[in-house]
Amino acid sequence: MLTYPSIESLLPRAENRYVLAMLTARRARQLTAGARPTVDSGTPNHVSLASEEIAAGTVVYRYGKWDVVVPEHPLIIAAREAAEREARAKEEEERLEEQSRIMRQTDRFSDDEVFSQAGITAEDASLIAERLIAQLEAEERKAAEEEALESQELEEDETFQDIDAEIADDSDYAEE
Repeated sequence: MLTYPSIESLLPRAENRYVLAMLTARRARQLTAGARPTVDSGTPNHVSLASEEIAAGTVVYRYGKWDVVVPEHPLIIAAREAAEREARAKEEEERLEEQSRIMRQTDRFSDDEVFSQAGITAEDASLIAERLIAQLEAEERKAAEEEALESQELEEDETFQDIDAEIADDSDYAEE
């Protein structure tokens, strides 16, 4: 419970108790985030410190919506940036370790050993790769041809719609 300053002494500084509580809470959050106090006080409690600042008149309530930004303490900013740098360095280290692990695994087996484990020769693997590439290229050509055909059909449909519209316009004139 807040004893100093009393709530009754703070009420003239705000519209009502709710606004006073919101103002105190917002300032306490700012102090927790590293804002510098505007009054000298020995209290370690941020809510009490915010109340003392309101009582002193250094923190005031303004009607309307105001987005007030209070700069953070430099030590808090430095600590946050150091933690972010440390996290990025750790991620980079893990990524490099994963890459080196993969390289060590691939270095253990030569291509001939990998193919022999699969039961094929290097020449067979080369033929399989060539056939796979040829098949993929054929599928891409077929998809491109189908797309060209569809766009051609759309153009023809638009042409027929234009002709139908002209015929409809001509029939309207003929009826009159």
